[in-house]
Amino acid sequence: MATSLEWTRPLDERSRRHAVDHATRSAEHALIRGEASIALRIARQLVLAMPGDRAHRDLLDRATAARDAASDAIACGTGSADPETVNQVAAAHLALGEVATAASLWLGLARADTSRLDAFVSFAWCMARAGNFESAAQIVRHVSGLVSHAKIDAVGMMIALAGGDHDAALAHARAAIGRDAQAYAWLPLGAVFQNAGVVNAAALSLGLRLDDLSATLHLYEIGQAIQTGRNDDAIRGADEVLSTVPDDRWAAMFKIMALVAKDDKVGAVQAQAALAAASGARLDILTRLVDLLFEISAHQHVVDLGEMVRERLPNQYSLMSTIAHSAAHVAEMDLADEMMAQLQPLSATIGRTGLSPFIVMTMSDDLAVQRAAAERRALILPGPEAPLSAPLPKPPGEGRLRIGYFSNDFHNHATMKLLTEVLECTDRQRFELVAYSYDSAPEDAERARVRAAFDRFENVAPLHEGQIAEKVRQDGVHVLVDLKGYTGGSRLGLLKYRAAPIQVNWLGYPGTYGMAESDYIIADRFIIPAGAEGGYSEAVVRLPDCYQPNRRSRDVVDIPTREMVGLPENAFVFASFNHVYKVGGALFAAWMDILKAVPGSVLWLLSRDSSISERLRARAEAHGVDPARLIFGPVMDNDRHLARYGLVDLALDTFPVGSHTTASDALWMGAPLLALAGESFISRVSGSVVKAAGMDHLVATSMDEYKAKAIALGNDAGTARALRETLVRTRDSVPLFDPARFAVHLGSAYETMVEIWRRGESPRTFDVAPIGAERTQRALAG
Repeated sequence: MATSLEWTRPLDERSRRHAVDHATRSAEHALIRGEASIALRIARQLVLAMPGDRAHRDLLDRATAARDAASDAIACGTGSADPETVNQVAAAHLALGEVATAASLWLGLARADTSRLDAFVSFAWCMARAGNFESAAQIVRHVSGLVSHAKIDAVGMMIALAGGDHDAALAHARAAIGRDAQAYAWLPLGAVFQNAGVVNAAALSLGLRLDDLSATLHLYEIGQAIQTGRNDDAIRGADEVLSTVPDDRWAAMFKIMALVAKDDKVGAVQAQAALAAASGARLDILTRLVDLLFEISAHQHVVDLGEMVRERLPNQYSLMSTIAHSAAHVAEMDLADEMMAQLQPLSATIGRTGLSPFIVMTMSDDLAVQRAAAERRALILPGPEAPLSAPLPKPPGEGRLRIGYFSNDFHNHATMKLLTEVLECTDRQRFELVAYSYDSAPEDAERARVRAAFDRFENVAPLHEGQIAEKVRQDGVHVLVDLKGYTGGSRLGLLKYRAAPIQVNWLGYPGTYGMAESDYIIADRFIIPAGAEGGYSEAVVRLPDCYQPNRRSRDVVDIPTREMVGLPENAFVFASFNHVYKVGGALFAAWMDILKAVPGSVLWLLSRDSSISERLRARAEAHGVDPARLIFGPVMDNDRHLARYGLVDLALDTFPVGSHTTASDALWMGAPLLALAGESFISRVSGSVVKAAGMDHLVATSMDEYKAKAIALGNDAGTARALRETLVRTRDSVPLFDPARFAVHLGSAYETMVEIWRRGESPRTFDVAPIGAERTQRALAG
């Protein structure tokens, strides 16, 4: 996706050259196929990107002439009943991009003369061009055994790519080239295959990247404006491009992104309508639009537009998973459940097409399914095209180990709220810490504190992954820790370059990366118990207490009164301050059962939108619960948000995506948390956090146990108060809130990794031994 490009960093000349070459060849192929409108759009984009290039001006002139010739053919031939003239007029309409008209004419020819397989094939081509892959597939099945043409395989390849089945796409491409050595002009990504001289997975992966890059070269300044929040500049720039290239889908989508970022929903709807009109409502463009809206968290737009698109793309599994996840974000639980049901069994769906590993985590607690999704995604992450020039460092002798942390969250972010104090407690005689940051967050107190926690803070945002890898190697980093995984803004592809001898998955992503270049995953004995290692591609490192670091202290304002936040004075208060997407239909039903079994109790939730609150209240009423028993609080600054936990009698976990930072926040404030642990990493974090706070008995391992414990505590306010008192009294002594102890354990983990490397062994699973209180105090003092 073009949106994954780092617009804030300069585009290297090699990538630009490849993208221009790909775009130029693609335009030439479009002219060979007779699709002048496509050639014209690409030529205009190239002229915008490189206005002084004479060859692109010539290409534009030839594409314009082809368009004009098509217009003349339509003027001369329209109304004729002669089949060949009708065929030529249909081809002319396709040349102008009028796909629906061309399809109608070819369908008429095919119906009039069923022996005209060429008309059937051309109709299938139009259906694929319009994104109606189901109709295209029916025609391909009908004619594939009757006629041989590269166009048939090209349609098959379009269908396979739309479904994410890259193996089938490659098979169609190879078949086309086998039949016709000049078939490149018909194939999606044919320009790349022709240039590479081979049709394989590597060429396909390169082609998919170049396809987006070549289509967005002229939008670079617009992309920079969007990433830096200059939305008005982005809209003006997009409008200028659209005035020259009215069907430029990326310019239109960038405009929509900027409008949504400004919360201009009316403008975004208008831009969507304009894009649909310019593209003839092509489903591939609408599907990409859904993806872009999802990336900017416009979840209601995804649901609204996705509903229309999915009716015409019933087997587009990646689209279904996106709609399902967005539906969960806006509490459309029935729609989310419906979409997820159509993806079952997930193992088979992942085998056919790639689904987001993170979205899969929200759907399944099955470790094997989660690993399969990660491995599938890891295969398409770009890696080095040539060996790096800088060598990897040798195993260190004496002196400090150099530990690098790679992330775009070195600012006021949940990850840093957990990690910063552990970094500050790290023994600087044993370790040198280097941050490799690729974010563009403004300076604030939190970012200043994070910077100070490192020996060096490197801004690598302008560099591409290969350059970052070279730098990490030149810096002599022994252990590189990625703090992002498959989450927003990630640049996980860096690990493919083998930037450091030891590469570690920790903290930012609660699951496996599924890639050979990720050597270790840091967990603990509860999150990945003995026997569960098969769910992870990495060697497992188990810390002795909890994998999650924490601060010893937090900034909190005075606890409000119940009246101030709209809570009943004497009710038992259950609460879940998690994102609503973590609350599926089954969990919500369990919560309603809990409320019904605890008379007078209320459930306190966060809501970012009144429509979400109303949906949840309506759902509560459908379960036989008074909607007024759901209390909604707004999103607040962290110091005020934490203060609310002072009014919570029992915090409730979510499943399968459990409470993470939310769990430790609750416990630090003295609010007992009832955890619900499953099989996967993401579902067991809350249980690990609760155990490290000394509350082992608050970990449930089934929904029935979870409900029973919640109901028992809800009907025993005295025990709930006693739990709060215990949490507050022991806060300074439990392992969960001891960053100095954690820093020693983490350092021991790094030292063991390096020792395994020093001995020439492959990464292997190991447990870190716990330390005594005396050593913790020495580390804190040091």
